[in-house]
Amino acid sequence: MKPKHVRSVIFALIIFAIGVIAGQLTMSAHVKAEAEAKQLTRIEGTIVPNESLRRLEQLQELGYVDGTFDPRAELRGVEFHDRQRAFPGVNLYSSRLRTSARLIDNDGRELHTWSYPGDDGWEHIELFPNGDLLVVLNQQSILKLDKDSRLLWRYEADTHHDLTVHPSGDIYAMTDASALRPEIHPDVPVIEDFIEILSSEGELKDRFSILDAMRSSFYANLLVSPRHLPSDRQEGDRLRIDMLHTNHIQVFDGSLGHRSPLFADGNVLISMRTINTIAILDPRTREVLWAWGPTNLHRQHHPTLLENGNILIFDNGHRRSQIVELDPLTFDIVWRYSPKTGFLSKFRGSVQRLPNGNTLITESDRGYVFEVSPDHDMVWRYANPDVQKNKMRVAIWRMTRFSRDELDFLD
Repeated sequence: MKPKHVRSVIFALIIFAIGVIAGQLTMSAHVKAEAEAKQLTRIEGTIVPNESLRRLEQLQELGYVDGTFDPRAELRGVEFHDRQRAFPGVNLYSSRLRTSARLIDNDGRELHTWSYPGDDGWEHIELFPNGDLLVVLNQQSILKLDKDSRLLWRYEADTHHDLTVHPSGDIYAMTDASALRPEIHPDVPVIEDFIEILSSEGELKDRFSILDAMRSSFYANLLVSPRHLPSDRQEGDRLRIDMLHTNHIQVFDGSLGHRSPLFADGNVLISMRTINTIAILDPRTREVLWAWGPTNLHRQHHPTLLENGNILIFDNGHRRSQIVELDPLTFDIVWRYSPKTGFLSKFRGSVQRLPNGNTLITESDRGYVFEVSPDHDMVWRYANPDVQKNKMRVAIWRMTRFSRDELDFLD
């Protein structure tokens, strides 16, 4: 064979060998990728390894801490007050570590306090015009106190997060229980959220499962498969699957029922953190009537039906929180507060539309509250004066502002 032909054959063999090796490498990479893909889970639009996801979820659950380190720990009380533009009124709140609540004016002066002995801070409080106060003790009970902090009644249950009061006096509260649901997971208990309706005297009138309502609804596809959702809460040493993590409830009084059947008297608006969804339910039929949120919200809190028929929401977000006002009939965002300077409360949050059009925002985890105008100007700002020696400013679950004429007991 001539040298020229030998060189051609050798060159061809080299090219063939390279191709074989490349193919093997590609196949190996493909097989490896398939193997790794089996270890991956998609949650909230992001693909991460199962173990990493489990650690992430565990870290996220640590977000329910009592406060946040604040390098400006010297700040106390009202920092800023534009008297011409802030809505005049009084403000109710409780610190996460305290078994007490405070009512202050817009200058930070204390007007009234409530307290009751306990071993854990108050989670949510609801004030009546006569000064009576409902208190949610997490996974313990609901207390009703009078204006002088005397106990009127106690309802023992695994209550959590929030409650709401209908004009009839009925109380709509949230409870949970963990149990094996083989149709959901054969081995790991599921946390099942319930709506419980109590009389004004704290007697149970009705109870139904939010999880069952969602599973039997048109929106069942929003539920994440337990195989793709790590057990992110524990009961002792037992892992539990937290499929909904319902964190808010509002009952409608029917005043907007003429706008849509969605707003009928007795329907409830809830927030489900795990699935990034808010929904409207009919407690009588146990039917989910409306839902919105996935790809638009992230671990949201405190959706509230406004007098104009829109829904105001605290969207906790990944790296920055925002406030959105949604038209639930068109699904349009009609107002948004997401300043460039940013604010962030990853695990709690609250928002209230005030009568003058301003918006009161509780940046819960950091223990700050501020009021902004419709065009986003800050007109009032408050720093929780409850600061620990380690410069941890204690969290505020929610601040609510009232006009003075709403509270008879102040007269």
